[in-house]
Amino acid sequence: MENKSTFVLVGLWNPQPKYINTRHNIGADALFSYSQKKNLQFELDNSGSFQSTKFEIEDKLVNLLIPMTSMNNSGQGLKAFLMNTGIKDYEMMVIHDDIDLAFGRFRIKKGSSDGGHNGIKSIDSSLGHSNYWRFKIGLGRPPSSLDPADYVLSRFNNDEREEVEFIIEDSMDIIDIFLENSENGIKNASERRIIDVI
Repeated sequence: MENKSTFVLVGLWNPQPKYINTRHNIGADALFSYSQKKNLQFELDNSGSFQSTKFEIEDKLVNLLIPMTSMNNSGQGLKAFLMNTGIKDYEMMVIHDDIDLAFGRFRIKKGSSDGGHNGIKSIDSSLGHSNYWRFKIGLGRPPSSLDPADYVLSRFNNDEREEVEFIIEDSMDIIDIFLENSENGIKNASERRIIDVI
């Protein structure tokens, strides 16, 4: 393990029960599904501020992290994880929703602006930089009559639910590809087909 590089995958959400299955939680939902695919069990830290698990692949030790703080305080959960585990030298990818991407579209970028996403703002503030990977999962823009804050806290409608299952499945594949080769992961993410569910 000493020769392995450390990678941290972070899934963003609001952990309160009333937000289960909402659009804003799709980052954590993808990571929960990924952990199940890998037969991993998350463990809640004694601090209560995060849950995590990990596995090894070839030259990487991959940590999966779900902050147990609210979306707007995601950075606090991440900071607690890094402090409690003593991880200092690492690469990281945060998985989160993005309303500026079409529904079902993927994008992986590094060091981009927070784009108004409060979870990313919190992480940037806690780390003091934005030099990490972001796996953005597109939600699409809300109808003009609906406030974006209300939109991301709403649940997917009946027409969208089947496609959400495919989004989760494809996101897991992209994570595996990215961990093997980041350039291939970026390419495959950008090329994901989307289905018109309107």
